[in-house]
Amino acid sequence: MVEAAEMASVITLSSDSDSDSEVEIVGYFSNKNVTFPLSWVRVEVDALHVQSNNNYIKPRSNSGVLDLTGHDNNIGMQAHKTFLADAESHAVMLCSRSLSMVYSCIEVSYPEGTLQLLSDLLKPGYYPPKDITLHLLKDILLNPQCPLHFCRKAFSLLIQTQRNKFVDKESVSWNWEMLNDVMENKELRPEIVCMFLNYVAQTLEDDFNTKKSTSAPNESIVKVMLSFDKQFPQIRDVCTWLFSVIVKSTDDNHSKGDQISFSRMVVRFQKMLSLALEVDSSPAIASAKLSQELFHVLISNAPLRPQRMLLLDSLQSKRLRCKLLEHLLDYSCPVKTSVPMSLSLLLHFLKNCILSPDPNDGTDKWRRWEELLCHLWTLLLSYSNAMKDYLSGSLKEQRHTTGTWIYKPEDVLTICAVREAAEAFMSRSQDDIGEALPLHVEESLTYLQDYLMEKCQH
Repeated sequence: MVEAAEMASVITLSSDSDSDSEVEIVGYFSNKNVTFPLSWVRVEVDALHVQSNNNYIKPRSNSGVLDLTGHDNNIGMQAHKTFLADAESHAVMLCSRSLSMVYSCIEVSYPEGTLQLLSDLLKPGYYPPKDITLHLLKDILLNPQCPLHFCRKAFSLLIQTQRNKFVDKESVSWNWEMLNDVMENKELRPEIVCMFLNYVAQTLEDDFNTKKSTSAPNESIVKVMLSFDKQFPQIRDVCTWLFSVIVKSTDDNHSKGDQISFSRMVVRFQKMLSLALEVDSSPAIASAKLSQELFHVLISNAPLRPQRMLLLDSLQSKRLRCKLLEHLLDYSCPVKTSVPMSLSLLLHFLKNCILSPDPNDGTDKWRRWEELLCHLWTLLLSYSNAMKDYLSGSLKEQRHTTGTWIYKPEDVLTICAVREAAEAFMSRSQDDIGEALPLHVEESLTYLQDYLMEKCQH
């Protein structure tokens, strides 16, 4: 609450619209020398124009929410980061006096009162102590007996708390034991598990980005929780959980809502793996190690095609996708070679690989050849990106490189070799299915051949 004596100015907003407009102030104004982010002021109005220098700040799309970043996206992003930094530096922990009624509600197990009081107290710039956050997590969000609307409210407050004050490795309320218990708890609804994973991933990402901007990624929660050299068993846990939710997301026995929750969990786990790779000082070695782990998870579970494709499509690291595809295609190739990952190896796979049939294919034998072409295209594009030198070094090195292609001797192709590999693919596929490939599969092969032939001329 702001005292009347503190008010130094009055903000006047006007609308060109004749209809009523709603303005919600979610921060406060004071004459004290304190800077607060513009993101704390949310203006719900469709016809408001504010002029600043030579730029007009107008509603973004049709949402009625003002775009306060100006026309230059880079400037807007930089301003947003500055606002977040300001919020961090001025965030204040709620005092025990203001939380007395909250603690009373907790003591008598009155979650509705707890949530309502915290909703009133958690204004921008304020955050609760760690024990309150832990209560929201363990006793409300992750309590199977709590009504769903209480869980959703607790999740909303957790995200709001995280927005007001990023946690770090000292203040984070969850730990690996809690995450492991959640993933093993069969009583929790998929939507609840998804909310929890969303909060976990958000805390990891926010803290990592903060530490990265100050050149201290080794002090991040990601480094503590998902270190390749010290915590690889926990990375292995993430791989196992990832594949488990992939299987569930493609299982029609689950409801549509649960499948959506499982699909969102896939994204959260992939974000965790991506952050683990990014924080590592040797990302190339880490990618090789992680790709081996994912490969073993795949072959030990004999997944169906939709599950394989979802795993590959959801990977957020191009280098990791490249390494995993290399393992999968080498596993499916009867003719082994010592050629390292390169365009020559891609031609070798095109010429010799054959995937196992999928149980759901029925008489459509051509589908495994379509999948093989899809893998080859993905491998080519992932390799092209992974061979940029800005993706070849550590996080520190990436900031100082520009991203030029690094050619290797094995990347030098001949038109004759490309044509021979494409013809071998066509011949093998027709022998397998007893007829020509569908037109769209043949077109994909032709495009791949043309692309590789263009590489021969450079």
